[in-house]
Amino acid sequence: MTIFPFRRVAIALSPLLILATTAATQPAPSAPVNPQTPAARAWNYADSDVPVDPNIVFGVLPNGMKYALLHNETPRDSVIIRMRFDVGSFDEADDQRGLAHFLEHMAFNGSTHVPEGEMIKLLERKGLAFGADTNASTGFDQTLYKLDLPSASDDLIDTGLMLMRETASELTLDPAAIDRERGVILSERRARDSYQLRNLADQFAFAMPGMIVADRLPIGTEEVIRTAPASRLRDLYDRYYRPERATLVMVGDFDTAAVEAKIKARFADWQGRGPAGPEPGLGSIDYDRASAADDFVDPAINDGVTIARFKPWVDEPDTRAKRIRNLAEEVGEAIVDRRLARLALAEDSPILSGYVNDLEGWKTFDLVTAGAVAKEGAWKDALALVEQEYRRAVEHGFTQSEVDEQLARRRNAIKTAVAGAATRRSEALADGLVNAADGDFVFVRPETTAALFAAAEPTLDAATVSDAFRQRVSGMSPPLARVTSKTPIDGGTGAILAELKASQAVAVAPPAATESTAFAYTGFGTPGRVVSDERVEDLGIRRIRFANNVMLNIKRTDFQKDKVWLSVRVDGGTLLATRDDPTKVALAGSLGVGGLEAHSYDDLRTIFAGKTVAPSFGSDIDAFGGRVVTSPEDFRLQADLMAAYVTHPGYRADGLALIRRVLPQRYAANDATPAAVMGRDVGGILANDDPRAQTPPLATLLTLDWSQLKPVIADSLAHGAIEIGVVGDIDEAAAIDAIAATFGALPERRAAFDPRAASRVREYQADTSERTLIHKGPADQAELRVYWPARDDSDLGEAMRLNLLARVMQLKLTEELRERLGESYSPGAAASLSDEFPHFGHLFAAANVDYQDIATTRAAMFGIAKDLRDRQVDTDLLDRARRPFVEALVKARRENSYWMNYVAEASTRPDRLDRSRHAIEEVEAATPAELQALAVRYLVDDKALVIKAISDKAGG
Repeated sequence: MTIFPFRRVAIALSPLLILATTAATQPAPSAPVNPQTPAARAWNYADSDVPVDPNIVFGVLPNGMKYALLHNETPRDSVIIRMRFDVGSFDEADDQRGLAHFLEHMAFNGSTHVPEGEMIKLLERKGLAFGADTNASTGFDQTLYKLDLPSASDDLIDTGLMLMRETASELTLDPAAIDRERGVILSERRARDSYQLRNLADQFAFAMPGMIVADRLPIGTEEVIRTAPASRLRDLYDRYYRPERATLVMVGDFDTAAVEAKIKARFADWQGRGPAGPEPGLGSIDYDRASAADDFVDPAINDGVTIARFKPWVDEPDTRAKRIRNLAEEVGEAIVDRRLARLALAEDSPILSGYVNDLEGWKTFDLVTAGAVAKEGAWKDALALVEQEYRRAVEHGFTQSEVDEQLARRRNAIKTAVAGAATRRSEALADGLVNAADGDFVFVRPETTAALFAAAEPTLDAATVSDAFRQRVSGMSPPLARVTSKTPIDGGTGAILAELKASQAVAVAPPAATESTAFAYTGFGTPGRVVSDERVEDLGIRRIRFANNVMLNIKRTDFQKDKVWLSVRVDGGTLLATRDDPTKVALAGSLGVGGLEAHSYDDLRTIFAGKTVAPSFGSDIDAFGGRVVTSPEDFRLQADLMAAYVTHPGYRADGLALIRRVLPQRYAANDATPAAVMGRDVGGILANDDPRAQTPPLATLLTLDWSQLKPVIADSLAHGAIEIGVVGDIDEAAAIDAIAATFGALPERRAAFDPRAASRVREYQADTSERTLIHKGPADQAELRVYWPARDDSDLGEAMRLNLLARVMQLKLTEELRERLGESYSPGAAASLSDEFPHFGHLFAAANVDYQDIATTRAAMFGIAKDLRDRQVDTDLLDRARRPFVEALVKARRENSYWMNYVAEASTRPDRLDRSRHAIEEVEAATPAELQALAVRYLVDDKALVIKAISDKAGG
C-alpha cells in the first residue's frame, strides 16, 4: 500500500513529480461523433468531436457507479482490475488527517465476508503476491485499489470482483483491528519522513498558501493515526465510499459481455449509507501576489531552482481544436526543455538538467514552472539561466529547426504507438482509463491521435508554435522563485528575490541557430560472413557466429508489436578493476555521455530525433555495452550507434564535466536515510571489505579522467569478444543483415570471453560481529538486516528452493512484524545468489523499524529462522509462497525483458538456458522437508551477520 500525492496533475515545483497538461478557453464542439448514451455522458465524452475508442465498453449503473471494460491480450491470459474512489486527504476534517489512507489499509483488515487477515492469504492461495499483484494507494483526491490477476479464469475474476465489492461497502472497521493497524501506519509514516517529503510540504506551503494542500498530505498526522476513534473512519467511509464516487476498470484477456454481466450482478444493489459527503473546499490562489522567494535547506537535497507562475484554471471540453492547440503549446515547452538540456551539457554549465512544466491543479489553477537541478553551490547562475531561457522563448520564440526536431520526435512516438496498438499493455490501458474517469479527456485509440497529428502538423511552423507558447504563458501571476540547497543561503530569501530581479533586468538575445549533421558512422566495412548458424528449437533461440567471431543470438517474439530489444556485450566490464585500483574502470559506466569522436552526446540526441535510437553505452560486471529498446525500422541505426561506441568512443570533456557535476549531488544523499546508508555500505561489508565492492570516496571519483580510462579499456574495445542479443518483433534476416554490416564487419575479435577467474573471487564476510551504520535522518528511523551466507546460483534446483524459502520467510516476517507486532510497514526477505562470483550469495531478512524496536525485531527475525530450522513449513504457508512465485515466473515468460536475460548470453553461457526450461518445475517440486533442510544448512545463528542503520540523533 502506498501514498501518492498527485493524480490528475503535478502540483509539484520539481522535475521529479508527475505532470499533466491543460489548456485555455476553447469553444465546445459543434458536431459530436460519439454515442449519446448515459455511459457516454457519465464518462463525459458524449459531446466531444474526438472519437472515443470504440473497443471499450463504458457503463454506468443506476446507482451511479461507472465502469469501463476492454478486451486486451498483452499479456495473455491476465486481467488488470482497478477500482477508484473519489476520496482522498482533501476530504478529511482536521481530526481525520490521515484517515483516507488509514481506510485504504483497513480494506485489507476485515469485511463482511472476508475475516481480518484473510484477504491477502486468499489472494496468495490464488497466485497473487502482496505488493506486486495486490496493492492500493491514496492521494489528495482519490483512493485506488489494484489487483493484477495472473489468469483470466472465472474463479479469479469472481474473486477480484467480490473483493472490490467488499472494499466498496462491506468493511467492518472493527475497533480492535483498527488499533492493531495503527503501528503499521505509523511505521509507514516514519519510513516516509524524509527530506524529499519535507521539501514537498515546504513547496506547497510557499506556492499555495491560500490552499489546504500543505496541511493535507495523505500520510496524515501522528496524533490522528494514534488516537482517531473507529467512528471517524466510519464517518469518512460512509460519506465517501459511495457508488456515485466509484469507478471500476478492467482490462485483460476476457469476454467483455460476460464480465459486464458479473459487474451488474455484483454491484447493482450497492447503495450509499447515510448522507453523502460534500466536496471539499480547497482554498484559492492569490493571482495578484507579488514576486516572492523561498528556500529549503537540507544536506541531502539536490541543489535546484524553480520559477513558478499561476493563472486561473478554465474548464473546457476535450475537442480536436483543444488537442491541436495543446500540441503547439507542448512543442514550445519541449523546445525550452531541449534548450535547457543542451545548456546542461556545456562543459562549464551551472545546471545538471532543466525543464518546463505546464500543469493543472485540481480544477483550480494552471501552473507553469521552469526549473533546473543546479551544480552544487551554483544556484545564482542556475536561477539566472532558467529565468533568461524562459524569457528568451517568450520574447523571441523558436526557430524552425527546433520545431522540426520536436515534431519529428512526436511523429515517431505516434508512429510507434500506432504500430504497437495491438500489443498495448493492459496495465497502462487500465491506468489510462482510471485517469479518464474524471471526464477531462476522451480515451482514444493511437490511430485517432495519429490522424489529429497529421492534420495539425502542416500548420505548426515556428511562428505558430511561438505564438501558442506566448499565449499559454500570458496572464500568469508574478514569478515565485524557490531554491533548494545543501547549505544555508547567504541573505536567505531576500538574496534569492534580488537575484531574480537582477536577472529580469538582463536583455536576452534571440536563440542561436542550430544545425543537425548527418551521423558519421554508417559504414564499418564489408559485412561479416556467417560461419555458424544453429537453433535452440525448444526455446526459439537462433545462435549465429560471424567469421570475425562476433556472436549473435536472436529470439523473435510477438509480445510487443514494433519493439526490439538489443543487447551488446563486449568482453571486459568491472572485472577489470583490481583490489589495488578498485575505480580503474568506474568511468566506463558513463561512456554514453562521453559521446563519439565525431558527435557529442547532445549532437546524438539531435541527429536521432524522430528515431527510436538511444545513445546509451556503459558497463556491467563482465562486459561493456548495454541494452536498449528500438524498433524494427531503426534497428540498423541503433546497431550503427552501438558499434560506433565500440570503435570511436568520444571521451569528450563536456561528458566528463557533467559526471563531475552529478556526483556530488548523488553522494549527498548517501547517508540521508537508513536505506541509503545501507545501499552505500552493505555491499562492501558482505564482500569481506573488498574495495571493489565498496562505494568509493567521492574525492576519488572526482579525480578520475578519460585519459586514465582509455588505455585500460582499449584492448577490450579493439579485440574483446562480442556477443549480441536480439529479442522482439523483428525479422531474423533483417537482424542478421544489420549485425553483419556493423559488428560483423569489424576486424577479427577474440573468440571467447576471458573467464577472469581470479577477478571473480569474492569472499563472504568472515567477521560476523554486528555492524552499526549511521544515517542523518530522523532519530526514530532505523533499519535492521540479518544476512546468512548461502551460495551462488549454479545449482538450479537449490537456487529455486532458496528463493522459495526466502518467500516463506517473507510471509512469516509480514505476519510477525507487521500484523502481530505492528512494528514494520514493509518487512522483507530475499535470496541473493550470484551468477558472476562463484560460491557467493546470501539470504537476508530486513525491516524498517522504530529505533526503539530494534531488539524485538532482531529477536523476531532469529525466531523465524529457528522456526524454519525446527519445523517443516505447513502446506498452506508453502502454497501461499509458491503460487505467486510460480505465477510470477509464468508471467515473466511473456516479456521480452525475461528472454533477453537468456538471449544476451545464449552463446557464451548456454548452460543457463536450462533455467528457463526447468525453473518452474523446480519450484513446483519443492517439498517442506527440502526447505527445512536448506534452513538447517544456511539459516545458522552463529553465521548470521546483523547490520543495523540508526540515526546520528538516536539516543543510547
